[in-house]
Amino acid sequence: VAMKDPLEIQVSVRRLPLSPASVTAIRNLYRYDLIVFTSKNARKFFAQELRRRKVPFPRQSRIIQVGPRVDVLKFPIDNKHILFPRSAIAPFDIVLRMRARGATVRVIPLYTTHGVLLSRAKKELLVRGAVKRLYFKSPSGITGLLQQLRKKEKQTVLSIPALCIGETTAGAARAAGFKKVKIKGIL
Repeated sequence: VAMKDPLEIQVSVRRLPLSPASVTAIRNLYRYDLIVFTSKNARKFFAQELRRRKVPFPRQSRIIQVGPRVDVLKFPIDNKHILFPRSAIAPFDIVLRMRARGATVRVIPLYTTHGVLLSRAKKELLVRGAVKRLYFKSPSGITGLLQQLRKKEKQTVLSIPALCIGETTAGAARAAGFKKVKIKGIL
């Protein structure tokens, strides 16, 4: 029996302790012109940190929420002081691109993600070829999945089409060896 829907590869999200510099940045939000969020997790964990430290959430006019992350470059960020709460393992390229436009960017690593082990039943479906499409929400899902497989199992899995939430994840799928990769956004 083949699965009609794509098999969504899960990741676990873990909040990280803040560095003293990150705590200082949060306590001094008024020093930043903009706060940039590129994921729901970043916004959620940032809001939790503000509540925990009794810091009021800033006005909506100072917040940019984008996905994909390169969309932040469409905003007037030149020479702005930007606070950028995000995943500790997110690619750094967008920070460099914002800085190239004159922005001062303070990154706050809030969380990280890890691949989740497949159930025995899902792994069996996967390696016997019953899964016709995979869906990845992050590069760590790709890494986590492939770490669970033996060499021959990986060859089977890498031939399954990979649907990816965005370009970063699609790039990671291609780099891992997936032969058919498409960007599908949120399913």
